[in-house]
Amino acid sequence: MQLEKINAVLIRIYNFLIARRFMNRNNKVCRRIRAALYHNICRKCTASFGMCNPDRVFYVIRSPKSELGFFGLYNYVVDELREAERLKAEPVVDWQYYPNDYLLEDTLVGRVNAWEYFFQPASGVSLSEVYRSKHVIMSSGEYTGTLSEVNDAEGLMESSRLIGKYIRLNEKTKRLCEEEYKRMGMDHFRTLGVKCRGTDFRETRPRNHVICPDVEITSQIITDKCREWGEFDKIFLATEDEVMFEQMKDIYSDRLLYNQTERFKTANGQWLNKTFDRSSRDKNYKYDRMLEYLISVYLLSMCDALIAPIVGATLGAMRIKGRYEQYYLIHLGNYD
Repeated sequence: MQLEKINAVLIRIYNFLIARRFMNRNNKVCRRIRAALYHNICRKCTASFGMCNPDRVFYVIRSPKSELGFFGLYNYVVDELREAERLKAEPVVDWQYYPNDYLLEDTLVGRVNAWEYFFQPASGVSLSEVYRSKHVIMSSGEYTGTLSEVNDAEGLMESSRLIGKYIRLNEKTKRLCEEEYKRMGMDHFRTLGVKCRGTDFRETRPRNHVICPDVEITSQIITDKCREWGEFDKIFLATEDEVMFEQMKDIYSDRLLYNQTERFKTANGQWLNKTFDRSSRDKNYKYDRMLEYLISVYLLSMCDALIAPIVGATLGAMRIKGRYEQYYLIHLGNYD
């Protein structure tokens, strides 16, 4: 018990420091200091923060790498929900004290739990209450980023169960998602979902990441699969790439469905998290972009079939869906 109290003191100190204004300036020095603090505090441990909830055990799911994309984070949470159930603990997601480049502007780190921007609390308990509770297990924050579950039907169904139980859209996100679904009339059509990944993947060619197909390859696969599976009334496209989006519109015209979102012609040779770094211009910029992205993947999960490269959003959609009528995963190898 003494060790649990010591761990709690260290985590409290970390949480206090990470929320200070002098730590949350948009510059390299502050970010490096935050990364060093994160590296030293983010290890799996038990902690006792106070006397609240003496008969409950909580499992705090921390955010891993700061540069991990939104659905990398989402998929990490799903994996850690399995661990929470194994430990017979109630999961709580902390996207407040562990900075991520896609989620929070620097000035909001340590002040806002970005999980609740999009979702309800996983166990109906606030983060502040958990950090006053007696029995808390802190996740390690380590994530390998494997996407192998895309080929595991049983694993996908188990993930879908966990999502249904713990990952519930908050009222605003759910309403916006339903409004887009109805606006496009997706409930009246047999719809093929297509994910196109471009911009930073195309420009940076990240080593060991999958090679994402261009529109020519994607459209040929769509043609082949429609012959095999039968025709679809509509094609729902999820992409952040403006060039690929315009090319798909030229090919599919009125058959193409898409949600309203900002798209990019180029990432200027950088990862999109660098493109998103516009806190001085718009304090809601990251939230707005991630909300649009989340909605696009949830809409993908509402389609009847799926064609996509093996990326985090694809795994996310497949986990939310559980089982598509048909799906085809595009694998062209990996970048050297």
